[in-house]
Amino acid sequence: MPLKPGHINPGTVLVLALFAALATCALVAEAYSEWMALLVMIVAGIPHGSFDLRIARLKWRSSIASRRVIVVGYTACVIAMSSLCIVAPPLGLALFLIVSALHFTEGEAQSTAPADALRGSLYGIGAILIPIGFHLRAAGEYMGFFLSPTLFESIQGVVEISSYTLATIITFTLIYDMLGQKKSQMARSTTIERLVCFIGWIVLSPLAGFAVWFIGRHSRQHLEVCKGIFSEGWTDIPLDFLLISLVAIAGLIPFTLLFDLSDINQLFAASISLIAGLTLPHMVVSRGLRELGEG
Repeated sequence: MPLKPGHINPGTVLVLALFAALATCALVAEAYSEWMALLVMIVAGIPHGSFDLRIARLKWRSSIASRRVIVVGYTACVIAMSSLCIVAPPLGLALFLIVSALHFTEGEAQSTAPADALRGSLYGIGAILIPIGFHLRAAGEYMGFFLSPTLFESIQGVVEISSYTLATIITFTLIYDMLGQKKSQMARSTTIERLVCFIGWIVLSPLAGFAVWFIGRHSRQHLEVCKGIFSEGWTDIPLDFLLISLVAIAGLIPFTLLFDLSDINQLFAASISLIAGLTLPHMVVSRGLRELGEG
């Protein structure tokens, strides 16, 4: 829906509010910002895929029998991917990051136009790479379960160079977009949101910087598209969405057998293992969602 002149995009307000809240927490103690970011991603980020069964039914016009196949297949995919992260952590993490980069790239592309697709790839990959590359020490601690210190140290140089190169390209892209003439109000809002997220990736801790973008843009945009398709008001939460969200978050419970969730690094490992399982089928189901909403 186009914005009326002078109106502020609620999504932009959300991005700014998340950045301000996490930055304020970091000024008190960086640990507060990290805990807040991770908990927000669990509580508000994991549920953003809870429309997936509705999307699958809409995309594939499924019968009752095929719906069961979809549910079983989706669940099996979640379990298999999460198990891979536990059994072969480096491989599971690598596959998760590749899947996430592809998924985030599609979500950030505003259209199929080459310029938008390029911007989508810059921000989709940047959301993952830049918070790590600019905060290698902290990122290494978070990912200790998946990557041994020796393995992480062996890739640090490549990660750092890649992240700084990507950040430079994004900087010039943002300058170009901010100086662009005759931009719509929505396009200007997108540029502002991307700028705030980019600053967050650099100045905030890896978890906090990623959370600003993951909640403020990725999860929010997905829910906005789903709201448009299924015509649900923000105050009218569908029962199936609520139940699936609770079940998805409760998926952390089995990980208490392996991790101490009172330790942020272990909570991160458990959360990533769960989110990795959810992301793969979510990417498959939600692929082409924006075009579906416009159809």
